[in-house]
Amino acid sequence: MTDGTLDPVRRHIDGANRHDADAFAAPFAVNATNHGRPVGREGLRRVGQSLLAAFPDIHFEIETSVVQGDIAMCEMTMTGTHLGSPEMRVLGGLLVGVQPSGRAVKQHQMHLFRIVAGEITEHRAVRDDLGLMEQLGLMEANAPPEGDISRLKRIT
Repeated sequence: MTDGTLDPVRRHIDGANRHDADAFAAPFAVNATNHGRPVGREGLRRVGQSLLAAFPDIHFEIETSVVQGDIAMCEMTMTGTHLGSPEMRVLGGLLVGVQPSGRAVKQHQMHLFRIVAGEITEHRAVRDDLGLMEQLGLMEANAPPEGDISRLKRIT
């Protein structure tokens, strides 16, 4: 991607990987939306703080990215160790009231970013929350159906 559309996304991910909530939020517009809610850059900074509170060693890896017009789609893997409690309802609120487990997790995610004038104006994500809950011991893991290897990538 030579047009620079992914640059704000890369800066956002780099901020997360440096465990810096301010850098995590800096590429977002002051009036950015997150999952359709107008939270702005400050709201995204609080999201970053909450993720870091839950997973102080959080790391995101962009596996695949596609750009079309002002939209960037990224397939990512999030890894981290559940060592704290989030301050707000991040990751769909799954960790609210959950005591730190000390468990390492690996979660598959898909992110959509709208980029306007070099800033992220919109973010949406779809995550494997069921897999995350299984890895944290919050629900019993079931064996995949015979021949289904899709879950093996996540847990190996």
